Amino acid sequence: MISKKRELAPSSTVLADFFRQLPSRRLVLQAIYNAGSISRAEIARETGLTKVTVSDVVAQMLSFDLLSESAPPSSTGPGKPPVLLQLKRDHLRTIALDLSITDSVVIGSVDLYGQPFSRSQKRLDIQSPSELVESLRALIQEEIDSSPLMVLGIGVGVPGVVDDEGIVIDGAALNLHNFDLRTALADHFGIEVHVANDANAAAQADSLFGGAEQSSMLIRIANGVGSGLMLDGKPFLGSSFASGELGHVVVVREGAKCACGKRGCLEAEIAALLGEESPNQERIGHLLGAVLAPIVSVLNLGEIVLSTPSGIGGQQLVSALLTEIRNSTLPETFEGLVVRETKLGGDVVLLGAAAMALSAVLGVA
Repeated sequence: MISKKRELAPSSTVLADFFRQLPSRRLVLQAIYNAGSISRAEIARETGLTKVTVSDVVAQMLSFDLLSESAPPSSTGPGKPPVLLQLKRDHLRTIALDLSITDSVVIGSVDLYGQPFSRSQKRLDIQSPSELVESLRALIQEEIDSSPLMVLGIGVGVPGVVDDEGIVIDGAALNLHNFDLRTALADHFGIEVHVANDANAAAQADSLFGGAEQSSMLIRIANGVGSGLMLDGKPFLGSSFASGELGHVVVVREGAKCACGKRGCLEAEIAALLGEESPNQERIGHLLGAVLAPIVSVLNLGEIVLSTPSGIGGQQLVSALLTEIRNSTLPETFEGLVVRETKLGGDVVLLGAAAMALSAVLGVA
């Protein structure tokens, strides 16, 4: 093993600035991140950068103690085999919070590849935004103090409408309205903070850690029904940051009463089905398919990823969803569509909070 003494221990802000200043730095980082183990020459070939540029960026990353170098497997071929580079996945972490669970928060530290170092669920007994902020600050500080690993960034998944600056425009479940949660946390810790809607965060998790297609939609059934949309590998938030609010599309005229005041909303109908002793998965699939068919037709999505309560998702639901979409769209828009359950399990929002912080700071995708 070839090692290099650390010359500089940068703050997370310094590290973020380093990778944002020049596109070449992010290209090198992405090549190493995606490959897992790669030589300098391979990075140059994959990125189109010169060998000199690659060597300079790698040298700086080594000085930051972000990389390890390893001797390659023994080779019988001519010439000296190249040294391989790997990211030190256990050197950096993001702190992630999932606020989508009623009266609780899930908090954890997550490594560069979506593996939690720690995870815990804490009860939240809050009456005001200021109490929420104080509670979150205390929990984040505990997580920071629990490990010497550098915190690259903090990510928060929140139920409700959240803009691209981390302002919770409408978060009724947490009594947040036009509240700048990002600044309230970032100014306190001096660490980059990224806040997003819980379903949008989940979509980013499946995109970065779960192998989702570049253009995909994640449907999340939890306390409500929401979705996160990724187009060409980037989250799509909409003109008023409310994209993905599928739950309040009316699917049954004069149906079940919804909390929003209307009747027959997708969210209310699915909640009624989930309240039954044996939820009708086929019916849930048909309802989802009816709402998703025009979206698939317009966007020609490659993949729909489902995040559902335990025991609800299954082949019967998937088949009904696909049948509904097939019956409502042209073959050209439907052909090749994949519908599957997320591979990330119940912590998809927590991992999404980590993913958006990681993507924003380091640019990995």
